[in-house]
Amino acid sequence: MTRNAVSSSLEVFDLDSGEHLGRVVDLHSEGMMLLSERPLDLNRNWTLQVNLPMKLNGHSEFFASAESLWNRTSITGSQHWTGLQFTRLPDEARQCIERMVGAPR
Repeated sequence: MTRNAVSSSLEVFDLDSGEHLGRVVDLHSEGMMLLSERPLDLNRNWTLQVNLPMKLNGHSEFFASAESLWNRTSITGSQHWTGLQFTRLPDEARQCIERMVGAPR
């Protein structure tokens, strides 16, 4: 699976709590890696809202469900990376991701 670095800031929120979880570092149709201020709970299913920096296909955000599979602390210890695998990705969200990363449909 090819990872695609994201040049724009995509902020991610937990729809259940409204909490800001972090920023997308890389993204593909199977999942994403987040950079956050605190480590996310592992092996948890998250309901996510990903805010887009521009409108894509008429949307300014997309929604998905994902499971947190791994996390690592940054070298400085002040930030954390978390790998998430999508467990539910609606067609609209997949289309937004494919447009951002340039993947063919």
